[in-house]
Amino acid sequence: MSRLWFSAATSTLLLAACAVVAPALDRSTVEVPSGRVVRLGGADTGYKTPVVSCVALDPRGRRLAVAGDDHLVRILRLPDGALLHKLSAHVDWVRAATFSPDGTVLATAGDDRRIRFWRPSNGGPPVAAPAGSKPIYALAYSSDGRMLAAGGFDDKVRIHDGHSGRVLQVFDAPGADIRAVVFSHGGKHLTAAGREGKIRIWNVSTGQSLGDLVGPRHRIHALAYSPDGRLLAGGGERGTIRLWDVTTGRVAADLPWQPGHVLTLAFCGATTLASGGTDHVIRLWDMTTHRERSRLVGHTGSVTSLAYDSISGVLVSGSFDTTVRTWPIEGRGGATLSRR
Repeated sequence: MSRLWFSAATSTLLLAACAVVAPALDRSTVEVPSGRVVRLGGADTGYKTPVVSCVALDPRGRRLAVAGDDHLVRILRLPDGALLHKLSAHVDWVRAATFSPDGTVLATAGDDRRIRFWRPSNGGPPVAAPAGSKPIYALAYSSDGRMLAAGGFDDKVRIHDGHSGRVLQVFDAPGADIRAVVFSHGGKHLTAAGREGKIRIWNVSTGQSLGDLVGPRHRIHALAYSPDGRLLAGGGERGTIRLWDVTTGRVAADLPWQPGHVLTLAFCGATTLASGGTDHVIRLWDMTTHRERSRLVGHTGSVTSLAYDSISGVLVSGSFDTTVRTWPIEGRGGATLSRR
């Protein structure tokens, strides 16, 4: 990644000059019906049936963590959706979940302002980091699992030890409402964005800000690096998705406008980007043509979270409609499950 384009003095001017006109929507877009469905029940928990705010896949694609507004974290077995564990310690809405790269630790956080580290294989009690002062909306592990980044309703992004939760570094965030954090491949850089529509990138080893990418000037809810690390995707309000070339910092494309707000992004291999949002639809975008290839339909509420398993080729989605759905990207079929 070039150092020059990230300079604070040049990044804004360079990126503002590189806007790309969005291509027209491909009229050959195919709609694909719902895949396998996992319905989350709440009668046995004392809470209402939960809306789903986050899903996380373990690196081997064998377990799925699901969390939402009932304060619980469910660990489901894949591919059949059987409930393995219910993790109970949070006392408010759980907004973010992520597995460590080796799959031995699950980190969760939310409105109760505390990060919890679980051993999902046994469902035992978590290790809890000290409570912060603001809710946490986004978590991301570095590729070696040594660092966990956290951002939320605060003007700081914190890097914690990936197992104990001890704070290692604190960065000044681009605004006071961070909705997305992600490490670059190899963990050299940390990227965060939120309310201000700016994407800030830091050198993790030095703590130095490398400058801000200028987004579409609306709140950004989601960030994702392509598998080869060459593209950064950012999505947010008013149906916007922008792609940047990581090497040069130039805007690679603005994808065609879509209804509602983009809440989540996930690369499904090298040539496909999945997006979900408030229009209840998951869109698959071709990264070669920058056109919409297909729509995955079936959710009846905002699609809040996406996770892709590169081993099985399955995309998992979570929604405010209280369901989790799986979508085989190749050969789409599925059954319906009901799990409490």
